[in-house]
Amino acid sequence: MTVEKEGRIIKISGPVIEADRMRGAKMYDVVRVGDENLIGEIIRLNEEVATIQVYEETSG
Repeated sequence: MTVEKEGRIIKISGPVIEADRMRGAKMYDVVRVGDENLIGEIIRLNEEVATIQVYEETSG
């Protein structure tokens, strides 16, 4: 099942990104990040803020 949601990136630190407005997201969800659609995985959730480990280069 594919669910499309759009969060907002609020912090980038190397391959780790924080995004808010992630209501309904779950731990270990695979997500696409940014205009480049980089692949990442949610590794932490705090309310509607998700910490995402990106598996591709983020220093665009």
